[in-house]
Amino acid sequence: MKNQIKNFLEILKLELDDLKEDIQTLKQECEHKLKEGVITNYVHMENMALYDNELHAVNAFRRIVEVSEPDSFHSLDDLVIHLNGTFRTVMKACAYTEAGRIGIERKMLKVAKYVRSD
Repeated sequence: MKNQIKNFLEILKLELDDLKEDIQTLKQECEHKLKEGVITNYVHMENMALYDNELHAVNAFRRIVEVSEPDSFHSLDDLVIHLNGTFRTVMKACAYTEAGRIGIERKMLKVAKYVRSD
């Protein structure tokens, strides 16, 4: 069980890095669309604000993951409950968007499914 929890945390960190790269790519595409005249300046600014908010949320969640001690949890479910609860508190305090939470929760579910099947 402890190896499963440790594996979950390590793989989740990689998935969070991947999520950050995806958001950075979206920011680049948004810049390109603005330059091409596909979107207005207003849409560009709204999109960039959302992407930046999501990046801040991912960074905050990663800090929670990094300080989570695998030995403090009896099961993977306990860890996931802890991560979700802690992040929801931070999310509300920092006014992170739902989009960031959804992306993070998808990554957690993906990694949990993977380590459970291993």
